[in-house]
Amino acid sequence: MIGIIIALHSEAKHLIDKLQDVTQTKITNKPAFVGKLNGKKVVIVVCGIGKVSSAIATQKVIDTYSPQYIINVGSCGGTNNSVKVKEFYLIDKCIQFDFDVTEIDNVEIGYIQEYDMRYFPAYTNLKSSLQTATLATADRFSSKEQDILTVSNCECNVRDMEGGAIAQTCFSNNVPFICIKGISDVHGQGSNAQQFKQNLESVCLEIPKIVNEIIQQL
Repeated sequence: MIGIIIALHSEAKHLIDKLQDVTQTKITNKPAFVGKLNGKKVVIVVCGIGKVSSAIATQKVIDTYSPQYIINVGSCGGTNNSVKVKEFYLIDKCIQFDFDVTEIDNVEIGYIQEYDMRYFPAYTNLKSSLQTATLATADRFSSKEQDILTVSNCECNVRDMEGGAIAQTCFSNNVPFICIKGISDVHGQGSNAQQFKQNLESVCLEIPKIVNEIIQQL
């Protein structure tokens, strides 16, 4: 079994359409679809936006299905011109840049004491033409300069609202985590919100192809 966690129905719908022998259910009151992709059993959960929703869904999938892998796929924003709109990237590691106890513990942004780490790993041992990127996660869609600077200081070039939380959940459960992100908007190339609205569907249309290429190797 492979668990696939996707935030938005728009990001999931084209992949769900490719499922065979599909059964619809609910996981933590979120839509879930169990079926087969390329002959491999998968469960796709449309978890909703944000760290809490994505972490809850991921933990429930792990507890219910004992997946060999968790895949998070979807759109994300680029923070600089090292990434391109509508291109997909294989994430190498994730940080939660809204986790900040700097003032009381004198540690770097994203550092979580109980794990003694800032970055949670993502599985990249795949034969893929995708370039890698480093993901910063926070519970906000923001183009504020301070957020962009914080992400840059974390040495990340893409950002979203789910990946870092899913990575932490997978790490805690010793489940390999694969994260693939398509760029919907890039900071400095116009309104991030307008870019997102204009490019989201183009990114979503490519998700089945990208996921199938990865699943064939698992």
